[in-house]
Amino acid sequence: MPSDPPYCVCVKPVSSLRQSERVDESHVHRLAATIRRAGTWTAPIPIETNTGIVMDGNHRLRAAAALGLRFLPCIALDYLDPRIRVTHWQTGEPFCVTAIVKRILEERDLFPYKTTRHRFAPVLPVTEIPLSVLAAP
Repeated sequence: MPSDPPYCVCVKPVSSLRQSERVDESHVHRLAATIRRAGTWTAPIPIETNTGIVMDGNHRLRAAAALGLRFLPCIALDYLDPRIRVTHWQTGEPFCVTAIVKRILEERDLFPYKTTRHRFAPVLPVTEIPLSVLAAP
């Protein structure tokens, strides 16, 4: 059986990423403080390749902005990638990924907090990138 291709971590400008869900602001502030204390970025944000839509990591995206970071490690993926499973957070039913792209790009409306749940198999890799590198011009 052929193995899945490895995930590729790339660095993208924060300005090119598109938030997809509303967030809990208190969680964003706690997360930003935790990341600041650690001094490194450890969890790349999976994004849709062609649009920059955040699949998972809306809180991390907002925390990065709060920290003044200009770049973030990302994993660019296509929603058709068999390593991704998207379900509705509350029901566990499959979520129509076309609806995600349509709502974010065409309607320019964020989903409510905890609407979609993205699962990745295998799990996404970790990084250890100093925040000073991600904040640099």
